[in-house]
Amino acid sequence: MGVLLVYASAAFLYFLVGRYAEKGAKHRQLTAACPPPQVSQTDIVLRGTDFNPNDDDLHRILMKRFPYYVPLHPDLQQRFRRRVQKFMDNKIFIIKDEEGFKEMPILVSSASIQLTFGLKRYLLPFYRYIRIHPEEYFKDGSFTVLAGNVQGNIITVAWNHLLKGIENPSDGANVGLHEMSHALYFQRLVVEERFAKKFNKKYHHLLSECRTAFDDELKGRLNLYSAYANTDMQEFWAESVELFFEKPEELKRCYPAVFDKMTELLNQDPLNKENPVIKKDLFSFY
Repeated sequence: MGVLLVYASAAFLYFLVGRYAEKGAKHRQLTAACPPPQVSQTDIVLRGTDFNPNDDDLHRILMKRFPYYVPLHPDLQQRFRRRVQKFMDNKIFIIKDEEGFKEMPILVSSASIQLTFGLKRYLLPFYRYIRIHPEEYFKDGSFTVLAGNVQGNIITVAWNHLLKGIENPSDGANVGLHEMSHALYFQRLVVEERFAKKFNKKYHHLLSECRTAFDDELKGRLNLYSAYANTDMQEFWAESVELFFEKPEELKRCYPAVFDKMTELLNQDPLNKENPVIKKDLFSFY
């Protein structure tokens, strides 16, 4: 019996090592295909591991500038701060400004933590770089003006639009949540395609309901979404996330199935502002 247990344990360990190696190989393959970010002499390049605001400063900034954080139960506030710090530790921030602000990496990271607060895996490890422009910018290699985008392994946001989205948490527009939604999609459904099957299944259940809502919006039945959301399903998904957090009552009233599937996918109920995480066993302390 003991010998069988040893063999079974060894086989399971071999299986786990193989899966980890396969997952890492795809991550490296996709990363190798990404051109490095362009950095100018006036940019501030900040490694998250070198940016360590103390916990009191982090709490003060979040209480002042991040409405999602304010009503959270104190235990969840602590978890939120720890996740923000760990997220920053795993990123390189490229601030396209000669001065920059201390709040920049904190608030951009907080947008990602808000989106993934109900999930165990929240670091978006494929995205090594976060680039912050002071205001609208030209997309790389074009004359298209953007407020945010996700390209390669870089998440880019315009600081003025990020602040506008945060400061008005009920208008349904939040560039931080929008771009982090695109990043979460690529992380889970492309980079980790074979290793995030539960998430993928829930996402496709949500997408089925989004398609129905998408058709209704195109026909002008409710007009909850913006015209830009009707570009394609990726933009519809990202704006659904914005509405889920910023106009949850309206989303639930207009498209209850979209709201319900989003709660299942993200393991959050934004109507419960003090304690939005639904199933505590589905997310870790950190």
